[in-house]
Amino acid sequence: MKRLVARLASPRTWLETVHLLADLVMGIACFTWVVTMLSLGAGLAITVVGIPLLALSVVSGRWIGTVERNRIRLLLGDDLPEPLPFDPAPGLWPRIRAGLGDRAGWKGLAYGLVMLPWGIVTFTVAVVVWSVALGLTTLPLYDWALPEGGFEWGSYRLTGLGLVGAYALTFAVGVGTLAVAPTVIHAMAEGDRRLARLLLSRGPNEVLEQRVTQLQESRDASVESAASELRRIERDLHDGAQQRLVSLAMNLGIAKERLEASDDPRAAELVGRAHDDAKQAIAELRDLVRGIHPAVLTDRGLDAAVSALAARCAVPVAVDIAVPGRLPAPIEAAAYFVVAEALTNVAKHSGARQAIVRLQERELAGSRRLVVEVHDDGRGGASVDLGSGLRGLHDRVVAVEGSMVLTSPVGGPTSIVVELPCGS
Repeated sequence: MKRLVARLASPRTWLETVHLLADLVMGIACFTWVVTMLSLGAGLAITVVGIPLLALSVVSGRWIGTVERNRIRLLLGDDLPEPLPFDPAPGLWPRIRAGLGDRAGWKGLAYGLVMLPWGIVTFTVAVVVWSVALGLTTLPLYDWALPEGGFEWGSYRLTGLGLVGAYALTFAVGVGTLAVAPTVIHAMAEGDRRLARLLLSRGPNEVLEQRVTQLQESRDASVESAASELRRIERDLHDGAQQRLVSLAMNLGIAKERLEASDDPRAAELVGRAHDDAKQAIAELRDLVRGIHPAVLTDRGLDAAVSALAARCAVPVAVDIAVPGRLPAPIEAAAYFVVAEALTNVAKHSGARQAIVRLQERELAGSRRLVVEVHDDGRGGASVDLGSGLRGLHDRVVAVEGSMVLTSPVGGPTSIVVELPCGS
């Protein structure tokens, strides 16, 4: 009995009851809105305003979802996650097309249509359950007010023990109904939750898609931030330390010439050695700057930067570049360093007599891809697992959602093929 009283006194039971009773009102309102809007949109589809109105009708399904999720949060205490936001491209036609294809909007309209029959069921069940439970339990209190008495039918009238037995039976049925009423109400409310979760909330696939999108955006932002920081370091080194070293080398060169004309050969030797060290430092600093982010790549693009790499390589390199325009900075940087690392390996380890570098932009699997190929006729035997250079190259390619295939049998030849995304 104590447990029954606790369940009946629970705010949850009565909030769920209010929610179920309100289902009918919301069902009538939603059903009327959906039918009216879709009828107008479909009926006026042959006119100028029909298609935009139909798109607006679909998007209005999101409004139904917003109202219902708030009602469920308030009365049922269930905070349903919202569907993915409606984010169309700028322009009237893209907005109309996105509206007509809005999955969350269509699901909201479906919910609005289903709510009317479901609201009739929930309203009826809630009213019947509580009417029977409370009516039969309290019958002895108001029996005297019923027409012709509560247990009097024509000439037949219950009296004495029969009347007591009738009261006891109705009271027992009322208490039994009262005992199961919270369970029935909770089951109907759970049905409401499930219906709303199915049609008005993000499904597991949508949550996964949003998470993947967020991770992609975060990764792209990180790659772009790192590339921007490297470009800044390159500019600072080029405009700061490198210029100071150049000035130092020039001054040491002048001092060396003057000292050579004097009678102090030891001083001339020391200055000459400092001059050579300064020139070596400049060369090393230029190599460092080029390794961080080459200025020619930023200023003149991938064609000029790769051609400069090929010209500096100790092995003759044939270059074939078919890239019509500039690509995103992270993609250009990744392609550049693929070629730079590959040609470094060709010159240092392969024993090759010649190499070929080919860059082409192709349409693969519905998206534009930059294909970078480096081939040499060296001894082969290269592996991503054997050196940090190729491993770092592989990681750089994967960071921008690219793929890398290395083919290098012992005895050669060696081939590196890299695909990088460069737009849809």
